[in-house]
Amino acid sequence: MLRYLLALGLALAGAPSLAQSHADACQNLLPRSLSDALARAYPGYRTPLETDNAPDDIEYNRDHGGSGCLGVGIGELTGEGKQDYVIGLTARKGRGGRVVIAMPRKGGWHFQDLRSGSEATRFLQYVEVVEAGRFDRPGSVTTPLQPGERAGLVCPHPAARVGTVEASATVYCYQEGRWLSVIVAD
Repeated sequence: MLRYLLALGLALAGAPSLAQSHADACQNLLPRSLSDALARAYPGYRTPLETDNAPDDIEYNRDHGGSGCLGVGIGELTGEGKQDYVIGLTARKGRGGRVVIAMPRKGGWHFQDLRSGSEATRFLQYVEVVEAGRFDRPGSVTTPLQPGERAGLVCPHPAARVGTVEASATVYCYQEGRWLSVIVAD
């Protein structure tokens, strides 16, 4: 009997855990070809993980219908009928981040860097895809417009929204072959 229990104990110790591990929501959203291309193009950064953001922010996202991933948004951003990705990359060293839009092209991916306003604090950064529509700069924002920035714009297809949790955000809309932006209230 003792030999049987010992054999059973050893078998169970070597077996995979019966409890299912939680798969990362961000990693599940990215195709392997995209993850590989990002690693080559941005060696100082890695693809986002769900845990790059605060637990309260992840929970809020889930409670409002999200996946829990604040680092990946997917949608037809360019109006070309293909799924594009807005991605909040995480610095391999330090607390920084970087936002890129990944657009599928024949034979690979094309990347466009975006400003997020939270490059120094990736854990506060979020990205998402928002529905087509009109976006206007709040009157409380008085900084001069930057190149490519507008006081308001109408986006005929989904747009990328990037920002800092509980702060302002910027909406990026692809029009006439370039990315235009507008600061919006969060």
